[in-house]
Amino acid sequence: MTIVQLPRRGRPGLAWHGFRRWRRARPFWGGLLTALGGLEIFGTTQMSLSGLTFQMGPTGFLSWLIPAILVTCGLLIWFRPQQRIFYAVVAAVTALFSLIGVNLGGFFLGLMLGAVGSALGFAWVPGAAPTVPPGGGSAADGSERHEPAPDEGAPDGPTDAEDGRDESAENEPAARDMRTRGADPDLLDRETAGNPPLPSSRPSSKS
Repeated sequence: MTIVQLPRRGRPGLAWHGFRRWRRARPFWGGLLTALGGLEIFGTTQMSLSGLTFQMGPTGFLSWLIPAILVTCGLLIWFRPQQRIFYAVVAAVTALFSLIGVNLGGFFLGLMLGAVGSALGFAWVPGAAPTVPPGGGSAADGSERHEPAPDEGAPDGPTDAEDGRDESAENEPAARDMRTRGADPDLLDRETAGNPPLPSSRPSSKS
């Protein structure tokens, strides 16, 4: 018998496997795009063209508030996936408001990232857990099914009722032969039941 030993995963492999498992348990791409939309809008507010700064709102307050809301919603979609619908709705409204609040939504790029990310976070649903059949496994996963053990108290051989049916079946040809020969009905019934015949009560004729 040949034993195949699989190679052990190193620390990078274990870290990547853990990250993939963490990513699949939450709307990862929705939160990422939402946060990137907030960062892109914030980046457009820090641009300058020959000393001209692109900021809108009272003293540039919205240029900090809207990106902060989008980044926060993106992070909360990651770490609080149970309330993802609420955070996605807040992010979608904030991204739409950035169209008139901050540089046309970061020149439309931040607006699109925030809208798509919030839509992905809103539409994400957790995957269903795998179910195990009651038999203990299925042929698809290669596991064996354990059949229920027979009852230890059940007898191995035939029962008394089966023995009686067998004896009756064996005596039927003899009873049919006795009917053909005109035998006594009492003797016929006892032969059919498997009992020895009683001595005849009729007086024997003497020659």
